[in-house]
Amino acid sequence: MEEGTEPETASSVTPSEGPAVASSEAPSSEAPSSEAPSSEASSIESPSSEAPPSDAQAPDAAPSETAAEASTAEASTAEEITAEASVEVSASIEASTPGIATVPIAKMIHGVDVASFQGEPTNWRSDASNIKWAAVKLTELQPNNVRYVNPYATDDWAYVGRQKLGRIAYMFAHPSVGPADSVQFFLSELRGLGLLNTDGIMLDLEQTDGLGPAQVSSWAVEVMALLAKNLKRTPILYTYLSFAFEGNCAGLGKYPLWISDPSSPMGKPVVPGPWKTWTIHQYSTSGVIDLDVANFATVKAMQEVFGVPVPPPPKPEKGNLGGSVTGGVAAVRWDDGSIVVAGLDGLDHVQVRRFDGGSKTWGVWWNPAGTTKAVGPPALVSWGESYGQLFFAIDSGDVMEFATEDTGKSWTS
Repeated sequence: MEEGTEPETASSVTPSEGPAVASSEAPSSEAPSSEAPSSEASSIESPSSEAPPSDAQAPDAAPSETAAEASTAEASTAEEITAEASVEVSASIEASTPGIATVPIAKMIHGVDVASFQGEPTNWRSDASNIKWAAVKLTELQPNNVRYVNPYATDDWAYVGRQKLGRIAYMFAHPSVGPADSVQFFLSELRGLGLLNTDGIMLDLEQTDGLGPAQVSSWAVEVMALLAKNLKRTPILYTYLSFAFEGNCAGLGKYPLWISDPSSPMGKPVVPGPWKTWTIHQYSTSGVIDLDVANFATVKAMQEVFGVPVPPPPKPEKGNLGGSVTGGVAAVRWDDGSIVVAGLDGLDHVQVRRFDGGSKTWGVWWNPAGTTKAVGPPALVSWGESYGQLFFAIDSGDVMEFATEDTGKSWTS
């Protein structure tokens, strides 16, 4: 087997693949870990004054955690992080409004939210038939530094990924615990599981820990800003109606709402202020598993809202690529922006040149077929994230076939 690799001319940059969900379970009876907060809390990026993306729809979740509220709490954390602005709770809470769907109910995608109550995937998958996405509870940093991790989170997260379903990871909120420590705890678990650019994140906000609405909402504003800053995507806010009516969600209206409203028909939830619309509706909390519907027609559409924003494609470049090609030019492009151009030189050898989509630089002209002469112009095809083929005919009438699995960096025959 022959193999050729593009000569190195400049360092290439491979786009990193980065790294959301509400749960209805109470922490399991297993004793949660009591290790002290990680000193890595300082690694959390503080939110900038620039507000995170806010044009996503809102999500829903049902109140189901039963962890005891703390009567007192320490407000300080290892690191002081200031959110965008302090939240003032209006004396009068905005009136609730009927939810307006942007997608016909029959086309909305169904999902579930799971926590330790549901157990491992083999216990709940039969009760979650025909779903397109699932949310998985990861962490709950409780008062007195009780560090709870869903014991089934690893299996749940991996199962949802293997099934090619949309994924949302979430943290359960305790407003009496420092925002930075809460987020750091969540991030450490999430990154250990593996976070894709298409995955979503969510804050499950349904407890006050004995704090007033102004304190709860201010805490949540800071946590949401930290999540957006550190994970480069818009977090979802899950809550339930009476909790929002009390003013605990002031200042969060720019985030997608996941609303728990099992009293309303599926896809027609009541939307509490400060939101104007909803993104996910938790319409059933009475069965083995909570049932939800998202205001999207496809998983891809949901991922585009909840995942890392995809930059617009670059404008085509213009210029002279040089070389000694005399004819038979062909070209192919991959989704990451990488391009391969092929043509024949004066000796009828196939020459190729590659544009790296990561580094945005062109390599050199080179000959992947060695001294083999071509008869007629070459042809190129590409598919998937990195696969491609190069074809050309030779004197005997045979057609040579070269393959690449790395967007044209190397070719084999």
